[in-house]
Amino acid sequence: MTTRYLILSLLCISTSIYAQQFNTLHIERTEIDTNNTIYQSGKVYTYDYEIIDQQKAYRLNNNGSVAEGNFELVEATDDTFNLKIQLIVPKLDKSQRTNKRQTEILYLFIPIYTAMERTGIVENDENVWIHPPRSGFFRSLETCPFPYVKLPLEVGKEWQDKMKISNHWSHEKWGVWDKKLLLHYNYKIARKTMLETAMGDEECYVVESTAKSEIGESKLLSYYSEKYGFVRLEYTMATGLQVNLWLCNYLENQKLDGLEDVVSFLDECQKMQAK
Repeated sequence: MTTRYLILSLLCISTSIYAQQFNTLHIERTEIDTNNTIYQSGKVYTYDYEIIDQQKAYRLNNNGSVAEGNFELVEATDDTFNLKIQLIVPKLDKSQRTNKRQTEILYLFIPIYTAMERTGIVENDENVWIHPPRSGFFRSLETCPFPYVKLPLEVGKEWQDKMKISNHWSHEKWGVWDKKLLLHYNYKIARKTMLETAMGDEECYVVESTAKSEIGESKLLSYYSEKYGFVRLEYTMATGLQVNLWLCNYLENQKLDGLEDVVSFLDECQKMQAK
């Protein structure tokens, strides 16, 4: 599938947003993109990952779409398929936006670009909230706390929230339920630490969070940098399944003014990978 065909399909592949269910989340009505200090248009964040099940490390041999949820886990080896997750922040005009009160982002699964999601980020002077990817295997992250910090950042700050998700997101690997699942979140900024990242040592705030529900308790340990945002995310499902994501590459000042520029950017990425 070419990137040009994929980006045209993107117009009808958007995912619903749950930010409105977070009662403690402040969502601005104006300056939705212009007041961002981290997730600004033209930035591209690439994440690597690992999946740990029964103390064994796995990667994805293939990963399905949001609608299908198909995936295949294989034990991680040096020649395992090198899938990564790319978060792109484009600059879109009103006719191209699907999230009127959030910064629109695109999730791509590279290097084959067979799955793409449109979703959103909330960033302002009161909080930063981000929806994780949810295609194929990453549907599992719906059962965990979303990456979320309250500002100003202060060690010891704690807050709660809640959200309902449908059984569309359930799976035996991370939890099965009927109808709606109510998740009760608790967040706490536990400490500050220096974290080794692909961009160098970075001071991060460590946020401990839990989501309690009828299927058990899931957890997210997130590392938040005031320069790069969420640089590491360590998820634990109610079933004990673990998923770790970490920022492995960061680009800024990319020309991403509209979907056509996104297409051009992806085309250039594929040319570089082919060399």
